[in-house]
Amino acid sequence: MDSIKDRLFFFITQRYQSHAARELGDYIFSNHLFQSFDSEFADFLFEFREEIFQYVSSAINSAELIEYCIRSTKEYTYKRNQYINFTRQYDGLLLAEYKDLLAQIKALSETFLSREDLFQSFGNILQRHHERLRLILSSYCVITTKNELKNNPLLQSVPCEEYSARFQLDILNLDLKEITEPVLDIGCGAEGAFVKFLRGQGLEAFGIDRLAPKEPFFYQNDWFDFDYSQRKWGTIIAHQSLSTHFIYNYLSNPARVDSYVDLFVNILSSLEVDGKFCYAPGLPFFETSLEKLGRYEVLRKTIASDLSGIGEIAYAVQIKLPG
Repeated sequence: MDSIKDRLFFFITQRYQSHAARELGDYIFSNHLFQSFDSEFADFLFEFREEIFQYVSSAINSAELIEYCIRSTKEYTYKRNQYINFTRQYDGLLLAEYKDLLAQIKALSETFLSREDLFQSFGNILQRHHERLRLILSSYCVITTKNELKNNPLLQSVPCEEYSARFQLDILNLDLKEITEPVLDIGCGAEGAFVKFLRGQGLEAFGIDRLAPKEPFFYQNDWFDFDYSQRKWGTIIAHQSLSTHFIYNYLSNPARVDSYVDLFVNILSSLEVDGKFCYAPGLPFFETSLEKLGRYEVLRKTIASDLSGIGEIAYAVQIKLPG
């Protein structure tokens, strides 16, 4: 059964990789490009249909396969526009869609069909599946931005990258010897490379991301749902994550600004005395108001414009809770 699982996961990953060059706009306006499947998978589906049926008949196996599909879909989507963030409502829609897809594949695999008929039936299933996924993504974009699909900002490419550890330390003006533990990296990415680097340096570090690795010291959470606790963290890092999204919503979706203010206040409340919240890019519209409270020290570091990969960033910030 493990070989069937491995091959199913392989084909799922291969499908996403085969569309790596496409954009979300392609998925909406040229959905037919995503509906085809290669002959290798078709042969596998036909030759091992009995084994596939047995595998997906297990509730545990089915749940694992559905979870992998949903994660792959979200990762593919988020990597093309990092400002998309499916709510629990849309998570529920994705779950229902992939449950239905798996049920149809299970029914297909237990029905004796000729090779040609099986391919035709699976092609029809895949077509309907992608049309429904297109509807889910379309509704999210229209409802979230209040804009029609044509020229919708969420269909534009705004990639999300993981930067090297040394680059992040330099941008955030952090010295490894002066970092206070424990450390939380908000928006650590799918690889969690910065957290792994810090732990390799002997620091107690953790990472949170909606696509975080399923490994110790990582939390697969939405930023807004995570329990930061009170006075827990010595250093909180958010490079090109929270503040970038804050700026986007400040400019494009004012209705969400208050939720980001509340989130930042929650994060600041989770700092230990003398702890630091370090992020880039800076938020002049937020930090100015914060300084007026007189409770925090706000330190800014100008970032040279010729550093590659930082785009519009003008300065990095360290907010400290003094003792």
